[in-house]
Amino acid sequence: MTVPDPLVLRGTVDALCRRDFYAFAIRAFPILEGRHLEMAPHISIICRLLEKVYLGDVRRGLVCIPPRYLKTYLITIAFTAWLLGRNPRMRIICASYGALLSEKFSADTLRLMRDPWYRRVFPRTFLDPKQQNKTEIGTTVGGYRLATSVSGAMTGRGADLIIVDDPLKASEAHSPTARETSISWFKSTIHTRYDQPKKGRVIVVAQRLHAEDLPGHLIAAGGWEQLILPAINPKEQVYDIVAGGWKAKFVAGRILQPSRHDKDDLAQLRKDMGEHDFEAQFNQCPLPPGGFLFQNAWVKRYEEPPLPAQVQAIVQSWDTAYQGDETNAWTVCTTWAICPDGWYLLDVWRARPSFSELVKQVHALKAKWKATLVIVENKASGISLIEVINEKERQPWLIWIGPEKGKVERAQQQTVKFEQGRVWLPTNAPWLADYEAELFQFPHAKFDDQVDSTVQMLSATDYPLFHNRLRHLA
Repeated sequence: MTVPDPLVLRGTVDALCRRDFYAFAIRAFPILEGRHLEMAPHISIICRLLEKVYLGDVRRGLVCIPPRYLKTYLITIAFTAWLLGRNPRMRIICASYGALLSEKFSADTLRLMRDPWYRRVFPRTFLDPKQQNKTEIGTTVGGYRLATSVSGAMTGRGADLIIVDDPLKASEAHSPTARETSISWFKSTIHTRYDQPKKGRVIVVAQRLHAEDLPGHLIAAGGWEQLILPAINPKEQVYDIVAGGWKAKFVAGRILQPSRHDKDDLAQLRKDMGEHDFEAQFNQCPLPPGGFLFQNAWVKRYEEPPLPAQVQAIVQSWDTAYQGDETNAWTVCTTWAICPDGWYLLDVWRARPSFSELVKQVHALKAKWKATLVIVENKASGISLIEVINEKERQPWLIWIGPEKGKVERAQQQTVKFEQGRVWLPTNAPWLADYEAELFQFPHAKFDDQVDSTVQMLSATDYPLFHNRLRHLA
């Protein structure tokens, strides 16, 4: 048996770490912590997202994970060091809620980059001795890692990548002023710092602290690659783990890392922290103040949509809004399959279209899903929509409903259908995270248009007109 040459083996490992961040993160950990990295699936999952960011496949990444699960080591410390090794000209800005915290992360990155192993792996990356201080790590070819704080100055500094790690202090999570400060800073500052706006990338990594924190704002706005990793998985979830199409399947009830917090540990944390803070920080599902109407436990899940033979009708429910900027409500269409065992949500369309685009989209979605009935709320732009569709000929497939009572009261009347297990959501869908975030935080979420569309469809099934029209069109 031939014994491998230690130098050859070392060179092979170094080459792997140079090209593969996952390998680099494992090998670099003992340098900073003095012990080997305890492996867990979520580490591979996070590294896969970072790989997508590096390749440019993801430009806006959001990671929400419990505290002390290596999010900062992987994303803010090791990843930035690896990137500067791969490309010493790269410019990176890292921001956290406080200057001292940002400086601590910067110091750890610098310590890693000064280590002989790192210099061996990346021999072409040289640190500029004139640009080594508490907030900046510079290279001799103009690249850097700049540390700052939320509301901190970035004047004159550009970036290829911006990382926002813990934008809100946990003790300030219940302060509306503190939450709004972090959101306002992000909206007004981050996207103006890109050296190349069409290629700039940003990662926001945090534990959830409040329903109206920065991650909550970003989820509501949409357009983010979301990686939500709760301590206790509420439903079956499939994650990318490595390149080549490999997946990790987490079943409902799976604990994120039992060696760190097992079932009993988490139960005790729930008692010690209280339901509100535990659900936010560990399960990444902050509970709104004052309670919520719809519970995740009530919802049924399906992996494959019902077969055509099981479907009695396809129904679409439109909640329309006036055209406006991003602070205004959304226009939403939910598409449902009505089956003997309940209502299956097949699709959610959500946008802020012009009125002419709205009219086209109603016809396009009806054709796409072969909808039997289309429900429109008889208010706001819905009134004009109904008039335009019926302008030449009254359409039998169109039903309009005039809302009676308030949003919350209408929703309360439909909770029984959820409690009975008659509302079905998919286990996976591109729109599912945004839909669930709004549904399970209603009536305290920033927007409620998807819930309004859902409640409208369920309410319509209580009217004889709805069933008479279905029989007529069948």
